[in-house]
Amino acid sequence: MSLPPKYSLSPITLCANFPALFITFLFIFCCQTLAFAAESKSDKNIEKVESENSKQEITQAQSIKENKEQVVEKELPNTAEDDVGSRIDETGEGDVEAQNAAEQNEEENQYKPEPINSDYLTDNSLEKFEQEFYLLQDKVASLSRSADDYEELYGRIRPVMAEKTAQLYEKIKHKGVDLKLLTQVRNDEEFIELFSRASEIKNFYLLRHNIFKEATDEFRELLTSTKLNGINEAKLEFDYVRLQILIIFKATFQRVIEIPERFTLAPVDIFINLVMIFIAIVVLKKWRSWAKLGLPQWRQKILAVRPRTSGRMKAARAIWYFENTRTPIEWLLFVNFILSSIDIVQIQILIDVISTLTFWLCLTYFVFSFLSKMIERGKQNVLKNITKNQSSSLKVVVWWAGWYKLSFELTGIFIANGTIFAWLETLFRLLLLPVYIFFILQWRKDCFNYIDEERDAPELIKKMITERKGIKGFIFANVALVFVIYFVATKVFLSLISKVESGRRITAEIYRKKLLNDNTELLEKTKSAANLYPDIYQILIDSDNSNVASVFEGPVSKVMTMLENKERSHIAITGERGIGKTHFLQDLAKQHGKAITLNCTEDFSDILQSVKDQLGLEGENIKTSEIVKALKEQEIDLVLLDNCHRLLTAEASGQREIRRLYGWINELKGLALWVLTFDSSSWSLLNALGIATGFFSTNIQLKSWTEDQISDLFELRCKEAEIDIDFAQLVIPRQLADIEDDSIESRNKSGIYRIIWGYADGNPAVACRAFANSIIYSEGKLVAKLPISPNGKIIEHFDINSLLVLRVLCQFGRCSVNDIVKNLRLHGLVVNSALAACVAQGIVEQVNGRFQITWFWFRTASKYLARQNLLTR
Repeated sequence: MSLPPKYSLSPITLCANFPALFITFLFIFCCQTLAFAAESKSDKNIEKVESENSKQEITQAQSIKENKEQVVEKELPNTAEDDVGSRIDETGEGDVEAQNAAEQNEEENQYKPEPINSDYLTDNSLEKFEQEFYLLQDKVASLSRSADDYEELYGRIRPVMAEKTAQLYEKIKHKGVDLKLLTQVRNDEEFIELFSRASEIKNFYLLRHNIFKEATDEFRELLTSTKLNGINEAKLEFDYVRLQILIIFKATFQRVIEIPERFTLAPVDIFINLVMIFIAIVVLKKWRSWAKLGLPQWRQKILAVRPRTSGRMKAARAIWYFENTRTPIEWLLFVNFILSSIDIVQIQILIDVISTLTFWLCLTYFVFSFLSKMIERGKQNVLKNITKNQSSSLKVVVWWAGWYKLSFELTGIFIANGTIFAWLETLFRLLLLPVYIFFILQWRKDCFNYIDEERDAPELIKKMITERKGIKGFIFANVALVFVIYFVATKVFLSLISKVESGRRITAEIYRKKLLNDNTELLEKTKSAANLYPDIYQILIDSDNSNVASVFEGPVSKVMTMLENKERSHIAITGERGIGKTHFLQDLAKQHGKAITLNCTEDFSDILQSVKDQLGLEGENIKTSEIVKALKEQEIDLVLLDNCHRLLTAEASGQREIRRLYGWINELKGLALWVLTFDSSSWSLLNALGIATGFFSTNIQLKSWTEDQISDLFELRCKEAEIDIDFAQLVIPRQLADIEDDSIESRNKSGIYRIIWGYADGNPAVACRAFANSIIYSEGKLVAKLPISPNGKIIEHFDINSLLVLRVLCQFGRCSVNDIVKNLRLHGLVVNSALAACVAQGIVEQVNGRFQITWFWFRTASKYLARQNLLTR
């Protein structure tokens, strides 16, 4: 895979690939150095390497070497006294040569590897070391041994690892080594030996990794440093990497060569693999051929639909991005499919390496391409009006991150966390410094300007960035960048959670206090402003001419379907006070002309009187047979009863009226479809008392309105009232408005709508009243101010009797004093005192001789009672 031509020779590509080139040259240099060292060692010890019985010859070589050293030690003093001593006397140069020889001998003795115990070259050496490790681990845990003892253990393990790695490398390097798959299937003795040796070395390195984790930090840092110890460890790791690469190349070459022979013995598997490869290539080619023209045509079809909604625009934009960044995605899917479904050579480490290389290269190139296209569009938030150098800094960061992850993933596959891993980490940190400096220098001016223009920026940050040049300017640029990242991340996070209703409520609650602080001046200014005219206020809070039809589409459609199927049963429509149950019945009555609507009161006789009036019946005592006859003659098959919960009173015998309603409906059963509305709190009580059990065939619960539905309702009511509201004087945080329009008017309107919707919890009656109360007359025009919410701390200080009175009012809607007394069985003075306190605070109001919670306090009171487990919402 290659980059597009316009990036192939750019300085950015060279900078991005510099870490990879540096690592590659470093790796090749080390491999060549180690190969040269290995060849020299092989020439000196050729008999030891080629011997089949390695243990005996190693022991013999060690004994011969020790004898030679003893002979040299005996003869060296005489030579020094005779020859060297005379030269010192005659020329004065002997002391220099002797000193150099002594220093050389001392250096050789200092870095000379310890002799390897032949017992540890046996087949069970790994088990012995593992037993020592686990025993030492237990002793260290019990504080009977020190963690420093891991150093001594590793000192005995390391030469064994080096020797076994060198032996296996020389063994596999031999031309006669057979690593074919057929050899593996036949359980060849030599192949099994090589496999067991490779597995043993792998486990040795795993044991080494565990020792590094358990050992002291000083020991681990020493072995992963660039000192002599670290260089020796790096050589050991390079030897192991070299061994693995040799196995991969040799095994891959041999197993590819043997494919014709394997095909003659087992053709089905290879044939299926070849067919899968062919299919994958054909599919990739066909897809790329179609996508070249198909994706643009698909995008044009979406844009051709009118009107162009925000959803269609987002879909078209997503297709455009995919169209221009699909190449790395295609190759990533293609290679992963090949690796997951096709395995001809059956070498797992090769699959892991290819998979890791493909993933990180494709991912890095995808991010690079996506970022390039975002810059090309030039209209994506912080990337607006981006300069060429800023674009370069972003791309360099992307390639640095990609190569960083790729290097560590490959290192983890071969040798896990060790010296090379530590070296790479240090290297990338050093490379990060110029990348970071370049990035800050290109973006600091924009960061400063962003904070200057951002009204929500803290004053402390604005004071800190006054110095913008020199070292202080560079330091403050970092502070500014951190703030910008935080602000943008916060905005993105709030935008994401705002996709759901609960998230939008959270944002409204988070910024409510900040809104009050930011709009203090406006609040003070509008304290003496005039409120809306009564007629305009009434239109905003209650109008039958402007409602959002989409709210009740589903429930209305469900009832209409039952009517079409000639169903004659009872339907319960439930929802909290103000959710729109009355408007729901009105929509049903408009769509179905043969219906009558009855509004329930506390007296069942009022319902009979309403039925008589609507059916045109005369007389005082109307019989059921007369109602049946009138319904049949007028072909009425839908009866709508609103506010049925008012028939349920708070007194002990409060179920009498609603039971009368149920009995009357049963007498008229089979003539019409009955739709009855109940408040949610009363419906819960009816179910608890068992009154509604078995009576209703269907229960339709009206849900809270969405933010868009509440916003549409506000717009319709303002249009009906013929008013134009000024929202520009508000100060709304940008996090509250995730609209594309960046104008202050639109952003403030969206923010104030969300605040009201969050406070009302999706209740349109509460929302409309809060909206109407937030509009005032100021300087001859209508101005929007922040909606005022009740002080919930007032209810928190109420005693239990007052809370119980509020609970009764929430459950039954409107109640008299006697109803509350009979329900709670409290003294009348206690109930009157609680009601007086609630009326004084504006929480309760009196309507037609009965008490109910005001709309202003309805939401706050219901939420608090629910939190106190006094009311079920």
